Amino acid sequence: MATSVAQLTKGIRDTWSKLGRTQRIIIMASVATVFVLCVLALIFSSRGNRYEILWSNLDLQDAGAIVDELERQGIPYELADGGRTIKIPSQEVHRTRLSLASQGLPSSGIVGFESIQGNSIWATDFERRVQYTRALSGELVRTIKSISGVRDARVHIVIPESTVFATLRTPSTAAVLLDLVPGKELGRDTVRGIMNLVARSVEGLSPDDVTVMDTSGRLLSQELRNDALGGGATTAAFEMTSRVERELESRLLATLTPVLGPGNVVCQVRATLNLDQVRIVDDEYTSDPQGVLRSTQQVTETYQGTGTPVGGVAGGLDVPTYGTAGQGQSQYQRTETITNYEVNRRTTETIVTPGTIKNLSVAVMVNKELDDDSRSLITQAVTAALGLDPLREDRISVIGMPFDTSLADVIQGGMTPPEPSFPRIYIYAIAVAAALIIGTIILLIMRRRRAEAVEVAPEPLLVAEEAPSLSPDLLSRQKVREDIERMARVNPAAVAALIKTWLLEDEY
Repeated sequence: MATSVAQLTKGIRDTWSKLGRTQRIIIMASVATVFVLCVLALIFSSRGNRYEILWSNLDLQDAGAIVDELERQGIPYELADGGRTIKIPSQEVHRTRLSLASQGLPSSGIVGFESIQGNSIWATDFERRVQYTRALSGELVRTIKSISGVRDARVHIVIPESTVFATLRTPSTAAVLLDLVPGKELGRDTVRGIMNLVARSVEGLSPDDVTVMDTSGRLLSQELRNDALGGGATTAAFEMTSRVERELESRLLATLTPVLGPGNVVCQVRATLNLDQVRIVDDEYTSDPQGVLRSTQQVTETYQGTGTPVGGVAGGLDVPTYGTAGQGQSQYQRTETITNYEVNRRTTETIVTPGTIKNLSVAVMVNKELDDDSRSLITQAVTAALGLDPLREDRISVIGMPFDTSLADVIQGGMTPPEPSFPRIYIYAIAVAAALIIGTIILLIMRRRRAEAVEVAPEPLLVAEEAPSLSPDLLSRQKVREDIERMARVNPAAVAALIKTWLLEDEY
């Protein structure tokens, strides 16, 4: 096999070296033309067969209706994702979407109030009530799907039959199933809004009789009611604590990531908050010798007459005496002053809002071994970034060890798209071009050999045909002539010199 390849290669090389310039140009131009034609054919064929997604995540009912319409219009299509995704040629996507939209496709399988049009007059009350309930559910689904974060929804409404007996009346109920966008959660206000939306759309329905659940089985309406019954404070406290912890972790990562590199540090912060609202009243008294005068009261008493005044003499020993006859004139005067001073007093009222940090526990994991100096520097940086206080008994732990990334590597390897393989059609085109080149060279070799055979073959045939009719002298002359011609072809210079010598001899 190797010998055959070598002989073929040598033959191609020899043939190429014997070709003239014009022949080489023709061969190269032919090969280039063939290659360009193959590439153009490949481009146009791939462009014509490229399919794009027309619709995805379709309801099976809508998918069937769209397929029927595509077949009616003669548009080729491909199905994927279990029939929920339809692909058509890229040049037909926009026109087909407009055409299907004019026919109300896709309708997502939702039937609204348009289904009530054209009802038969022979329909029973039960059929009308069922159709109305179905149409109302469809309209509510369309409204709920327009809410941000809701990918799909289903609404089930139970409207009891009306009765003239008030005691036998049953309240209406409704259930809403939500398919949320991955990673999206609805807040309490949104859930409350959905409950009130459904309740205000159905006659006799109270928001308390509306049940809202997501596809994971969580009763969103029950969580809302638990918050209203007193669990709201607990939920608010948990959310506040989580928010504080996330904020501190983000601050910590923003400090350490530029130094240690992305993905090389993991932080966890556990915060204990004081959620009590405290009112503090502080009264402060200041000492002042004089004080502030508030009020003054003065009483003056005067006595003049005979005998000893009742009650004794003012300023005496305060021993009561009794008047006796024969005594002379007597008098006295008493003055009493009462002065009240206000004490200096300062009252300070402080209200401490809930949410103050009581203590923090911080854990930092680094993706490498740490020495004592590095651990000390990281501890100082974390302490300064979070404002850790030893008086609050804050704790910090810094650990350095290589992370186990085996699972992440496996997942990343599975998510990495495979390297695009060389398209087979390019291989086929190259093979065809190579075959054409080799075929052209082989054809040229065969034609050259055939031409050489045609040039050499007549001479022995003529000799063989004419040999019987020639005499020995003529045959000898023919042989000499052939030898001269062969010598002229091999060494034309020597033959020319020989002829020139003969001519010179004839002149002398």
